Amino acid sequence: MQIFDKFSDIPLDQYDPVITVGPFIYEADIKMVSYFPKVLHLGIGCRKELKGDPIDMHQHIIATLIDNNLCPESIVDISSIDLKKNEAILALLAFAIMDCPFKTYPAEVLNKLSVPNPSAKVMEVTQSSSVSEATAIQSAGGGLLLLEKQKGQLGEKNDYTFAVAMDKSVQRQGHIEIVGAGLGDPELISIRGRRMLEKADLILYAGSLVPKELTYCAKPGATVRSSADMNLEEQFALMKEFYDKGKFIVRLHTGDPCIYGAIQEQMAFFDQYGMSYHITPGISSFQAAAAALQSQFTIPEKVQTIILTRGEGRTPMPEKEQLHKLAASQSTMCIYLSAGIVDKVQEELLQHYAPTTPVAACYKLTWKDERIYRGELKDLAKIVKDNHLTLTTLLVVGDAIDNREGLSRLYADEFKHLFRK
Repeated sequence: MQIFDKFSDIPLDQYDPVITVGPFIYEADIKMVSYFPKVLHLGIGCRKELKGDPIDMHQHIIATLIDNNLCPESIVDISSIDLKKNEAILALLAFAIMDCPFKTYPAEVLNKLSVPNPSAKVMEVTQSSSVSEATAIQSAGGGLLLLEKQKGQLGEKNDYTFAVAMDKSVQRQGHIEIVGAGLGDPELISIRGRRMLEKADLILYAGSLVPKELTYCAKPGATVRSSADMNLEEQFALMKEFYDKGKFIVRLHTGDPCIYGAIQEQMAFFDQYGMSYHITPGISSFQAAAAALQSQFTIPEKVQTIILTRGEGRTPMPEKEQLHKLAASQSTMCIYLSAGIVDKVQEELLQHYAPTTPVAACYKLTWKDERIYRGELKDLAKIVKDNHLTLTTLLVVGDAIDNREGLSRLYADEFKHLFRK
């Protein structure tokens, strides 16, 4: 057996029979078995107190579906706007003739949906710019509209419209999983992240920051590509090429993708094209730094806040987030992407931290060539420069580093009952 995504891709002279699964009607001079699952949602709009024979309405709808190669047997329900919940003809059509549920939705829900054929007249009457198309899409969970608004009539001034959408849950489409790779050690990616990599048809990874070893679990035949030499448009084009073929894509980012991960513009692109995507979080470098430094970054009654930030280089910082202003809190501060401007960072931090405040410069955390340098704030710039530390360096400052003082109240007498069986 061989599976095809599109009927037009099948070399019909090579197969006998062909089995089709879906709501579409195909014609070909070969033996064919077709299964039509209940996946189509029929949306209907009509005049108030619609008069006429519902059988005529049913025949018109059925004929139109067949003319558009859609199988009527795949209709799972009928829907309309709340204003039509007591329309007798619609109830008869659903319950007596088509033997399916009849659903209605409020105008405020339908009016949020984008439809191809909005109507000012419909808006005036129902407070929604669409009924048939909007209710079909709503019932389909936002699925694809297969049949745009069609018009019918059961006699003079007994107009109605209908449209058909396919349930989103069964649409054959691609998916993009944005995966946080963690810090670099392949063992520190999440179980879910690893599973996504093993499933992917395309792995597009940030090659300058993510070790290639993380992609070694790719399945046979998967495309693995570094994005280091690609601009944003080229990355989009590659992902969309696979997506449009219904493939599963992993966009692999260092650390946690939501922290300096540059995913906002990617998500804007996915939203623009209505693409399915999800984010799998990863371990961030500030967590790996705490582990490597064997330090708890929050110390009872001394420091209870961790600030993740960066120094101001080519990318301007908001005025209220200037480094010296954040330093006034005396929190544990984890400073990303700032090794190249370490002199300025040190100068701003010294406005509020004591010169002897513990610091650590953490280079390539969890990588095979990880290096960590401890010292005092007054020597931070020298530490970075003397050791030629570069982009993949996290700077940590605060009295929480190597601190062993302070007792968590969790171990106080009043909390001991929490640990008793």
